[in-house]
Amino acid sequence: MEILRVPLLNANEDELDVVDVLVQDMAEVKAGDVICVLESTKTTFDLEAPVAGFVRLLSIQEGDRVRVGAVLCVVTATLEEEIALPQQSNVPAPSAGSRATKKALELAQAHGIELTSLGIEGIIKERDVQAFLDAAQPAKKSPSQPSLMASSPLAQPSNRSGERVLIFGAGGHARVLIDLIREGRRDLVLSAVIDDAAQVGDTLLGVPIVGNSEQLAGLREQGIALAILGVGAVTNNKLRIKLYERLVSLGFTIPSLVHPRAIVEPSAQMGSGNQVFGGAIVSSGVRLGDNTIINSGAVVSHDCTIGSHTHITPGAILAGNVSVGENTVIGMGATVYLGVNIGKNVVIANGIHVMHDIPDNSVIRSVR
Repeated sequence: MEILRVPLLNANEDELDVVDVLVQDMAEVKAGDVICVLESTKTTFDLEAPVAGFVRLLSIQEGDRVRVGAVLCVVTATLEEEIALPQQSNVPAPSAGSRATKKALELAQAHGIELTSLGIEGIIKERDVQAFLDAAQPAKKSPSQPSLMASSPLAQPSNRSGERVLIFGAGGHARVLIDLIREGRRDLVLSAVIDDAAQVGDTLLGVPIVGNSEQLAGLREQGIALAILGVGAVTNNKLRIKLYERLVSLGFTIPSLVHPRAIVEPSAQMGSGNQVFGGAIVSSGVRLGDNTIINSGAVVSHDCTIGSHTHITPGAILAGNVSVGENTVIGMGATVYLGVNIGKNVVIANGIHVMHDIPDNSVIRSVR
């Protein structure tokens, strides 16, 4: 029997919204089948069946709010298998009133819409805002769209020289990296931003948005050899891994970036694509894998080992000789005691004090 619980997608949120339920209770599923889609204010997550079997005790429906750690359902090998659950409720959490997803809020703000004017109870989604816009003013569709590359030329600043680099992503994380590069990597020229949701022809801190991810291969063929992953990892680290691997597979080199006001000791070692933000400390003998983020004000003390695709978020403090596995997120203000080993695929919530080893695939929301 496999118990499926509500995952912690974001160290700042204890509840998620159910935006879709793809199977019914008692349905037969294969390993990897999506059972439901959950959403925080920043990301969505497909909850997949870990094994083949039958879905049981599934009582959620679209629009429910569920608490992190609650049991969503179980998957058993047969319909007759006995079910024994720990004492924990799987009843959806009560609604806390109207809220909006990040994409819905951004779309509403871009068009000057008051969310209360939509008249929607509970969670407001991007499609709700779009429907409101469509009703107010029918969308104008052009019979043909010019080439994204042709309509948005690459930036060619005259006051800098160096190797051209593109930013993959157009959110807050990407803006931080643009400032970092301008301040600390004068050898790089910011030539383009690629993003699947941003408006082509706009700019991000002065860097032109030239297209979506379908244009990546073309930019590589045009001679841009360097790429920076401008998508943060807190809410969907697996997505960040996929995007990183895609850039690598297309032949891009992903350089590590260190803010000029970060401290990285000479004996520290790091792979490719790491990002060390302002105020962070990476001490003597530290080893970073690939594609890690050491965020603002984080402290990674001597002889720590940080696995690839791991995010040490702002203000987290790791004592000496700590080991952190790949694809792990250490929440803001968390502390990790001397010599502790933290596994892979772990999420540690904000402010937690970790005193003992943490196994793989754990979600830690209380002192350990």
